[in-house]
Amino acid sequence: MEYRYLWNSYQDSCSQIKGILSTVNLILFDFDKTIINKDTGAEYMKFMVQRNPIRFVLCFFALPYTLPFLILNKTKFIGFSVLLWLVTCGMSPKKVAKLRKRFINSYLENNATVIYKNAIDKLISHTQHNDTVVIVSGASEWMVKRIIAKLCIPKLEVACSEETRLAGGMVSKFHCYETNKVERIKMRYNLEEYETIIGYSDSSIDIPLLRLCNQQIIVNPRPYCSTKLTKSFEKSMKIVKWV
Repeated sequence: MEYRYLWNSYQDSCSQIKGILSTVNLILFDFDKTIINKDTGAEYMKFMVQRNPIRFVLCFFALPYTLPFLILNKTKFIGFSVLLWLVTCGMSPKKVAKLRKRFINSYLENNATVIYKNAIDKLISHTQHNDTVVIVSGASEWMVKRIIAKLCIPKLEVACSEETRLAGGMVSKFHCYETNKVERIKMRYNLEEYETIIGYSDSSIDIPLLRLCNQQIIVNPRPYCSTKLTKSFEKSMKIVKWV
């Protein structure tokens, strides 16, 4: 009788643990224009180009060749890699790291840069409920990690674009954009483990990522994006205004 009681207690405990685990949610958060009000990668390029007249001229003359790549979603990383290489070629890793730090400080100190309070509240709420919260961004990983660190919110994970050194400069190693976001999330997370998947984004570019989700939270969408998103998700989508 005693062994049967212990066995039943063990099974009950396993069932409770399984029930707790099955209620874990996966939260996928876009970064630019969803958590912060600007395109962080574009702001970094602007910072790097404006600081040096020679690099500004190089990027100016390279623009006609890179623009066709930048226009198309699937080739953006090529155009970005060329411009990124031009603004970093000849720099030591130490110099690149120093400029990255300077950029983050000036970017966050700029009064025009806004981190949405509503986004911070949601991030904190999800982490307090032990949800798996992932920042999924086309911005480079080093940018997102440093900005998120300033928010002092624990347990946030990131799936972002990556940079690498090539021929004395930096280029894009992986562009976490559009369908690549889906690829990265599926590679790192078993979606079947989560009871609910919630996605936060501002843009229709993230429709492939948002299709993984049971619920889509659309933040401050532009009219064109709002129309496309509504056609894709209808009743499962919620539009919010964040400040």
